[in-house]
Amino acid sequence: MNLSDVRTRDWAWLLAGIVLVTLAWQGSLDRISSDYVGEALLDAGVIYGTARGINALVSALQGTELDMWLVTFSIGELLDPINDVIERFSGVMTVAVTSLVIQQLLLLIVSDVTFSIALTALAVATLAAWFIARSGGFPALFRTFLLVAFVRFSLALVVIANLWVDQVFLPDSTSQEHRVMQSFYGDLEEVDRTVRGESERGRGDLARQFDDLEQRFDEFIDGTLRMLGSVLLKSVIIPLVFLYAVLQLARNLFRLAPVALTPHSPRPPAPGGKALPAQDPVSEDPVRDDPEL
Repeated sequence: MNLSDVRTRDWAWLLAGIVLVTLAWQGSLDRISSDYVGEALLDAGVIYGTARGINALVSALQGTELDMWLVTFSIGELLDPINDVIERFSGVMTVAVTSLVIQQLLLLIVSDVTFSIALTALAVATLAAWFIARSGGFPALFRTFLLVAFVRFSLALVVIANLWVDQVFLPDSTSQEHRVMQSFYGDLEEVDRTVRGESERGRGDLARQFDDLEQRFDEFIDGTLRMLGSVLLKSVIIPLVFLYAVLQLARNLFRLAPVALTPHSPRPPAPGGKALPAQDPVSEDPVRDDPEL
C-alpha cells in the first residue's frame, strides 16, 4: 500500500489509536477520575455517618416520656417526622455509597496494566493487518480493539464528565446542607444529654430546647431533601446518563469504523497490462456516480 492511497479519514483513525494507547499508559484520565470518586466517596461517607448518628439519637429519644408540670408528653411524637425523613435519606445514601464503591473498584480494575498491554497488542495487530496482511481478519481485529478501548476508557470518561457537571453546575451543593444537618445533630445531642441529666442545663430548660428544635424542623427537612437529590444526581443519575451516551457513541463507531478503514484493494489490470489506480471500496458520492441523476 502506498502512503498516498491512505485517506485523511484513515489518518484520523490512526492518530486516535495512537492517542488511546498513549493515554492508557500515561494514566492521567485514571488519576483524575479516581481522585474524584475517592473524594465523593469520602464526602458521602461523612454525610451518611451524620445521618446515622441522627437516626440513633432519635431512636434513643423516641421512647422517652417527660412530665412537664401537669403535662406528660412523648419526645418520640415530636421527632417522628425527623425519623421518617432520616430513614429514607439513609436508604438513598446507602445506594449512593454503593454506587461510588462500585465505580472505584471498576476504575481500579480497568486501569490495571493488563488492559494497557491488551490495548497495545491489539493496536499493533490491527495496524499490521491493515498495512500488510490485507486479510479478512482486519474488521474483527478492529472491532476487538474498539471493544477493549471502550472498556478501558468509558468509565473514566463518565466520571470526568460527572466531575465537570459537578464543578460547573453543582458547586458546593451539599456542603451547606450538611452543615445544617450537623448543627441539628448537635442540638439533638444537647437534648439527649439534658434528658439523661448530663447537661449543665436543667430539665426546666428542656421545653425551650424543644421549641428551638421544632423551629428548625422545616429547615432541616428541606436541606436534607435537597442534599438527598444532589447526592443521588451526582452519584447515580448523571453517571448513568453519561454512560448511556458513551455506549451510543461506541455503538456507532463499532458499526461504522471497519467500513471506513477497510484497506484499499487494487483494481484488476487493464487489458493492456497496465494496472489501474486503487479504488475505494465505498463510493465517495453515490448521487454523483449515478448517470441517471
